[in-house]
Amino acid sequence: MPLTPPIEEALDRFALEQNITREEALAVIAEDWLIGHGYLSAGEDAEPAANEPGAGGGG
Repeated sequence: MPLTPPIEEALDRFALEQNITREEALAVIAEDWLIGHGYLSAGEDAEPAANEPGAGGGG
C-alpha cells in the first residue's frame, strides 16, 4: 500500500525507536488505533504487542 512520504518517515522513526520491524510497527499502530476507537478490546489480542514488556520487541 503506498503511503505518503511523511507517513513513511514517521513509520520508520517509530520502528527504529521501538527496535521493531516496519511490519511490527504497522501492527502496533493498527492495534492501538483499533483499541482506541472501540473496534478491538485490549484483551482480544492473542500475543502481546511488540512494544509491551515480555514481547521481545526491545521494550
